[in-house]
Amino acid sequence: MLATIAILNLSQSLPDMKLAAATGIILFCIIVFYCCIEVAKPADVQKPSYIGSNKCRDCHAKEYSAYATSDHFHAMDSATAGSVKGNFYNSYFVYFGDTSFFYTKDNHYYVRTKDSTGRKTDFQVSYTFGWQPLQQYLVRFPDGRIQTLPFCWDTRPKEKGGQRWFHIYGKEKIPPGDELFWTGINQNWNNMCADCHTTNYFKNFEVSNNSFHSTWSEQKVSCESCHGPASNHIAWTEKKYPADSLKGFAINLSGEKVNWKFNSEKGIAYPDKVVHNTTLIETCARCHARAGRITDSYIHGQPFLESHIPSTVNAINYYIDGQLKEEDYEYGSFLQSKMYAQGVTCINCHDPHSMQVKAPVNNTCFTCHAPEKFNIPEHTHHQVTSAGSQCVNCHMPITTYMMIDERRDHSIRIPRPDLSEKLNTPNACNKCHTDKSVRWAAKNFTQWYGDKLPETKTYGELLNTISKNTTESLRDLNQLLTQNYPDIIKATALEQYTAFYSPQLITEIKKYLHSPDPNFRLNAIRATVNFPSEILLSEITPILGDPVLSVRTEAMNSLAPLYAQLDESTKQKFIGVMNEYIEIQKYLSDRPEGYINQGIVFSATGRINEAEQIYLLGLKRFPEFIAFYGNLADLYRSQNLDTKAKEYLNKGLTITPANGTLHYALGLWYIRNHNESEGLNELKKAASLEPSNPSYLYGYAIGLVSIHETQKAIQLLDGYITKHGNDPLILNGLISIYQDIKQDDKVGYYANIRKNIFGY
Repeated sequence: MLATIAILNLSQSLPDMKLAAATGIILFCIIVFYCCIEVAKPADVQKPSYIGSNKCRDCHAKEYSAYATSDHFHAMDSATAGSVKGNFYNSYFVYFGDTSFFYTKDNHYYVRTKDSTGRKTDFQVSYTFGWQPLQQYLVRFPDGRIQTLPFCWDTRPKEKGGQRWFHIYGKEKIPPGDELFWTGINQNWNNMCADCHTTNYFKNFEVSNNSFHSTWSEQKVSCESCHGPASNHIAWTEKKYPADSLKGFAINLSGEKVNWKFNSEKGIAYPDKVVHNTTLIETCARCHARAGRITDSYIHGQPFLESHIPSTVNAINYYIDGQLKEEDYEYGSFLQSKMYAQGVTCINCHDPHSMQVKAPVNNTCFTCHAPEKFNIPEHTHHQVTSAGSQCVNCHMPITTYMMIDERRDHSIRIPRPDLSEKLNTPNACNKCHTDKSVRWAAKNFTQWYGDKLPETKTYGELLNTISKNTTESLRDLNQLLTQNYPDIIKATALEQYTAFYSPQLITEIKKYLHSPDPNFRLNAIRATVNFPSEILLSEITPILGDPVLSVRTEAMNSLAPLYAQLDESTKQKFIGVMNEYIEIQKYLSDRPEGYINQGIVFSATGRINEAEQIYLLGLKRFPEFIAFYGNLADLYRSQNLDTKAKEYLNKGLTITPANGTLHYALGLWYIRNHNESEGLNELKKAASLEPSNPSYLYGYAIGLVSIHETQKAIQLLDGYITKHGNDPLILNGLISIYQDIKQDDKVGYYANIRKNIFGY
């Protein structure tokens, strides 16, 4: 293309040359150019295929040797004498009084333990799963399911507490029937684990007979997991076409070369330009992110959100300041870091083949941080070579998962014990000094570093204020979205805090809807959930054509309730994206969510019969998944089939009597059918079962008003604010009640609170 442009520019600079002659020269150059290209390009490029990592060994012996020592290499294996580390020589493990036995027979490995009915059964171990610091074991069932046993072998040396059996949930009792019991869907390898422990994985779930026909090329994270299928690379090695800079691969993981230079004053190396190697980061993110996989049709080099939907740094999985809480892997943390902001990648610190850090102790950090400035007691306030002088112990503290698996927080942050009390968050200091108080750590930290801390608020402080729903919340949300904070944190705020609504905020969200970053676009769509329909129609409709699968399907979901308002042309685009979404849900049909999500979209777009059928099919397969009962009841309500609606609400409550959602729906059913007494009783149950849910309390309060217990309703709503903080729905309830009883001063009071906090 560049050569063609150059030729065209040449034609424009030829003075007074006859057009025919100029055209002849241009055509000649173009012919020569394309002939040269054809000579350089392979004539028979095939669709790449997987060939196996053993084919890489001969030419890449050094890399393969390092890879053979890695966790990737040992991610999964057949259960053989060479791979099994656990004691299967007539050993046993007692869990809540129940004994499971481990033994061998005919060179195979077995576990005698409870099945889904609670009956003791012998299961053959098919595969090992991981190798350090623990090893898990997998059992294959006749229907193609592969399930993860709850008993793990601690592979650490005995002197470190290892060489023993333990239960993955420790002292938490998980009996048969529990959603976490080892034979259930939440311990199913095919859906939960396989794509990150094998290469070229396809789940291949067959709905008609409820079975898996999963396939994979290698039961490990192989060379081709990261580099892509290598058949064309093998072809390239034979002819080495000079025009193929990727050498037969689809991607280049090395990225653009960047020069790093030390700033002598700060003692830190900075790049001459910031370059984000998105291809590399997102290749790692496929398995090192908390994310949902939405398709097996992965193509190396495509955007991460084309095949996965990553979690934001939300308050469910992370602490409010972004520190690790649940098992969140590394991606969401690393994207918060200053290192990522400067263009640092995973392989700047880790050897890409062994996965180990490139140098021991602090030496990896000293690649970019001068030891004479940072490896001294004046900086660490700990003696050199002590545990407190190790960079990672302060800046990447450990959180333990799976009982013994220690993982470091990759947000690589300044420890802030001075904020722990304010934000209710952990800190690195007290993770080591467990015998000291947070106040002790904060006092010393402030004395040492107080004058060096940044003047601007941390994003943890901003998120904390936003989450409190106070008069400062909207201000801090605007600050977070408009100033220099990590993109992943901004995306999190867009997703999490959708109650706020102001002209400035709307303007910012519109900008993010058109961001080049698909993660921004995805979460900006989520941020519009409470926007008026006219804004949704004008701003979200164009995103139906987004090039990234997860973004355009999110746009479709956002527009589904407005389907009837779309023009015919837009409806056609919508249906095209909806069909893609339905295929995603079919891929997920080994789980109840796949059926629920289909039903919701069918229902929203008026395809009521299809919604009913998919709900009933899901309910047949997953009779204890309560959302089916509520959704079916709502579907029948919309068709004035109230008897059937009540039937499914009662069925659901038989399974889970303490379900607030079903009690709330049943309360509304009674009220619609003029039984206010029973209705209020059910609404009260819902509010009591889930007291922090504003919708249930709001519904109960409005019910009380209908029977003239207005003061009791006001007391309940005011009590919610006192206990849980301001909520727009609760404020709306108070405004509505005071309007009805014509207390304009109270209407104005609560309207001002809503305006000052939420912006409307």
